[in-house]
Amino acid sequence: MKRVSMILAALAVAAVVAACGSGSSNAPANAGNKAKVIMRKAVPTDYKDKKPPAGLDLAAAATIEAGKKLFEGEGLCRTCHGDAGKGDGDSGKMLDPKPTDLTSAEFQSVSDDYIFWRLSTLGSVSGPQGSGMTAFAQGSEEQRWQIVAYVRSLKGK
Repeated sequence: MKRVSMILAALAVAAVVAACGSGSSNAPANAGNKAKVIMRKAVPTDYKDKKPPAGLDLAAAATIEAGKKLFEGEGLCRTCHGDAGKGDGDSGKMLDPKPTDLTSAEFQSVSDDYIFWRLSTLGSVSGPQGSGMTAFAQGSEEQRWQIVAYVRSLKGK
């Protein structure tokens, strides 16, 4: 009887181990089911609470269209963030971390001054967020705000 109990106990342990995985990964078994958490740096003081120039309406169709043209062309945003802003551009595929999905609720929850800061600050692996994000620093302040307007228009698309 003792031997049967030991065999049953060993089978129970084997079943639990098999159900949980081999243990060869440090990631939780349900890691793929959890939302990705992105830790973003705080907006530096010199960009905190920054607003668009007077008279530039970020919700205006003309502002959004101007931002789209910059995003797709001179700003080079599309090369990494992709045509639709999903972070799937050809140049972004080789980056680590991957480019942000600009359409996601997580990204759309950041402030306008955060987006403006990221567009304004030269990026490198040692840059903001430790990413390969390049800046559109050569663009005027108004042009960078136009890109902010376009990025905001991508919400939920």
